[in-house]
Amino acid sequence: MKLEAPFYAQTMEFSCGSACALMALGHFGMAGPLDRDLEVEVWRETQAVEIGGCGRYGVAAPLALRGLRPHIISTADGLGLMERVHERVAGIDPGTLEFFHVMQQRLCARNGVTEEQRGPVLADVHDALGAERLVLALVSTNLFPEEEEDIPHWVLVTGARDSKLLVHNPLDGPEKAHRPVVAQALLASGAQFGEQSLVTVGSREWPGGKSVV
Repeated sequence: MKLEAPFYAQTMEFSCGSACALMALGHFGMAGPLDRDLEVEVWRETQAVEIGGCGRYGVAAPLALRGLRPHIISTADGLGLMERVHERVAGIDPGTLEFFHVMQQRLCARNGVTEEQRGPVLADVHDALGAERLVLALVSTNLFPEEEEDIPHWVLVTGARDSKLLVHNPLDGPEKAHRPVVAQALLASGAQFGEQSLVTVGSREWPGGKSVV
C-alpha cells in the first residue's frame, strides 16, 4: 500500500512541517509548483514563533485553509509540543507562544479540522492510507540513524509494507522517497516531546472525530 505523493526536501533546518504540508497539498492537487516561495509562505502559517516549533494545529491549519480536511489524533491537551519548545529554546515569551498556538487552533476550528485526544496507534495509519489519506507524523530525528540531534520533526507517511511504514523525510533527498521505518518506532518516537500526534489529511472529512473548538 503506497500513495504516490510528490517528494519535497525542506530548504531550511526548521521547515519540516511546512515541507510535509507542501507534499500533501501537491498530492491532492491543491498547490503547485512546490518551491521555496510556497514553503516559506506555508512555514509562516505553521510555525508558533519564528523557529520555535510547529505543533499539531500548525501543520493542520494551512492544509485546511487550502481546502483539505485534516484530522488530528494526539495525546496532547493544551500546548503539548509547544510547552517543550518553551523549555528548550531561550528567549521565547510563553504568552506569545500560547497566542500563536491558540490562533492556529482557531483557524482549525473555523475550517473544518476534526480531532481526537488519545494515543495514535498503527491501525490509525492503516485506516488513513486505506482511505487514500496521507499522514503527517510527529517524530524525533533520532528515528533516522544518520541524524545526530534529538529534536521534534515532522515526516509524511505515504504507505505501509509488512511491519514498516514508508515515509517522505524532508531532511532526505528525493532518492530516499518512501523510506521504510519500523512502524512502532515511528509511533513512539515523539512521546518525549510531550505529544504523540498524527495528522491524517484527505479531500473529505474523516468520520468519528470532534470538531476543533
